Amino acid sequence: MYRMMIVEDEPAIHRSLRKLVETSGFDVRIAGEAEDGAEALLLLEEAAPDIVVTDIRMPEMDGLAFIKAAREASPHIRFIILTGYERFDYAREALRHGVSDFLLKPIDPDQFVQTLGKLLQELADSEARHARHNDLFLQQQEQIKELAERIWATDAEGASAKLSEILASHRETADADTRAGHWAGHVMRSVDQELRARGYEGSEPEQADEDQPVREADCQQWLKEACLQRLADVKGSRNFGSRQTINKAVRYIETHYAREDLSLPEVAASLGMSVSYLSRSFKEEIGVPFVQHLIGVRLSTAQRLIRETSEPTSEIAFRVGFSDYAHFSKTFKKHFGMTPSEYRKLPHAGGGLPD
Repeated sequence: MYRMMIVEDEPAIHRSLRKLVETSGFDVRIAGEAEDGAEALLLLEEAAPDIVVTDIRMPEMDGLAFIKAAREASPHIRFIILTGYERFDYAREALRHGVSDFLLKPIDPDQFVQTLGKLLQELADSEARHARHNDLFLQQQEQIKELAERIWATDAEGASAKLSEILASHRETADADTRAGHWAGHVMRSVDQELRARGYEGSEPEQADEDQPVREADCQQWLKEACLQRLADVKGSRNFGSRQTINKAVRYIETHYAREDLSLPEVAASLGMSVSYLSRSFKEEIGVPFVQHLIGVRLSTAQRLIRETSEPTSEIAFRVGFSDYAHFSKTFKKHFGMTPSEYRKLPHAGGGLPD
């Protein structure tokens, strides 16, 4: 239901307007009545009208002064002016303040109902546009969230597809006066907000110009480049973090390799990581699986001890984490091409075999 306020100082016209509204069949109710602009302003907030029908000439405050003040307080109100003066200066001044229509006194009932119906349709259309705008805004925000998720997952193909979807949606729904630069800036601010919630600390790209009109094509290119930069930042951050983590894992192995029960789950727990993630990252960074690297560290240490000390090879095997000498000997030969005993017999003045 729409709300109307009547501002008229002639009781007969006031009663006539009320009756016309009540018998019009439209979904409108009288929410406020006043005899002049000053009284109407006092009632404006309480009445909260969608439409105001007001006389142009009244005591205390005339219709134009009232309209100007009311528009400042409630810009959404639609106005119908009642006047007995067919003067262009009044019309021009009223239009400047956003008046929707004029009705000359004496009021023609059919013309009043026709004018009211047209105004109500405009209000309904405006509400529909506003609701659609809100729906599209929420839809776009969801698309932006999905774009940020693709970037965070370093899914370049998925991010590109989602950005294309956002751009296509914008082309279909953008108002004629929408500044492309302002819209592009909003998109990237929203993407950054989503990424920061996930821990993003990447650098900021050059901002789109939001104060001056910017060509749509330029803003589309800017958005694509900004998203590519975010992808690069996230990938770089992930790679740096992964390298740091794997370096810690390597140091942990170098400290604890002599323990026979040293395992991938233990190292993962010490770093606060999942076993599967550490296993995958370790192979990506080091080039070999965790177990293969651990065995390599043990064998390289055993090789050095055999070369530099006179300890029995069986004792060395135990010192580097092997409890079964036969297994140690077999693994050593597979790795270096000879048994530990054969290796010890070589002249090591030149440092022996390369580790």
